[in-house]
Amino acid sequence: MHLRRWLSGHPPMYVVIAGAGVLGHAVAASLVEHGHDVVVVDRDQAVCDQIYAELGATVLCGDATDLHVLEEAGARRADVALTLMHRDPDNIACALLARTLGVGRVISRMRDVGYEASYQAAGVTHVVRATAVLRNQILAHLEHPKVSDLLSLRGDRVHIFSVVVPADALVVSARVREIAGMSGFPRKCLLLGLLRAAGQGIEILRGDDSIGAGDTVLAIADAADIDALTDVLTRSA
Repeated sequence: MHLRRWLSGHPPMYVVIAGAGVLGHAVAASLVEHGHDVVVVDRDQAVCDQIYAELGATVLCGDATDLHVLEEAGARRADVALTLMHRDPDNIACALLARTLGVGRVISRMRDVGYEASYQAAGVTHVVRATAVLRNQILAHLEHPKVSDLLSLRGDRVHIFSVVVPADALVVSARVREIAGMSGFPRKCLLLGLLRAAGQGIEILRGDDSIGAGDTVLAIADAADIDALTDVLTRSA
C-alpha cells in the first residue's frame, strides 16, 4: 500500500480526469502523490506524454466526450470523475456520460454560470465555480488586506478566513475568552482554530487557550464583520 495513503487512512480511489490543462495537471499530481489511482484523458498527445513523464499516471489520448474513450479509461469502475476541460459543453457532456456509466461522483469545473442548470441536469455532484473562487480571492486581498485566506459560504454572506497575529498585537498571550470580550469583537463570529508559528498542526480553540505572536487564527464571521474581527486580532497593544 502507498505510504502516504496508509498514513492518511483514506482508502484509494480510482479517479478519471478529463482535461489535462493547468488545473487538471495540478489535481492529477496531488492525487498521485496521495496514492490514488489516476487516469488522465486529454486530446493532446504531447500533453499526455508530459503527464506520463512527470507523474507516472495512466494517460489516454482521446476525446473525453466520447463514450468509448471513457469506457477505455475505466469509467465503469471509477469512484470519481473530474471534468476539467476548457469548454462547459464538453464538461457537461463528459459528466453526463460518466453518470451513465455508473460513476457515483462527478466533480466539474464551471466557467460560465449560465450553464449551472445544465451541470445539475447532467448529474454533476459538485460544481466548482472557477470564476467565483478567483473573484473571492482577489476581492479578499483587495478589501481585507489583513486576511491571508478566505472561503466564502452561503452566497458570500459568511466567510471562513485566517489572520496572522502580529508580534505587537494586543491579543498576544490573551485567552480566547478574553479576546471575545474585547471592545469591537463582533457577536456573529467565532475563533475556530490556530496554527502555531512554531509549525505544529492545527489546534481547535477553547476558551482558555491563548494566542501567540505569529500564530495564524482561523475564524468564521459574517461578511460585514471581517474587518472588525481582523482589527481586534491585529490591534497594537
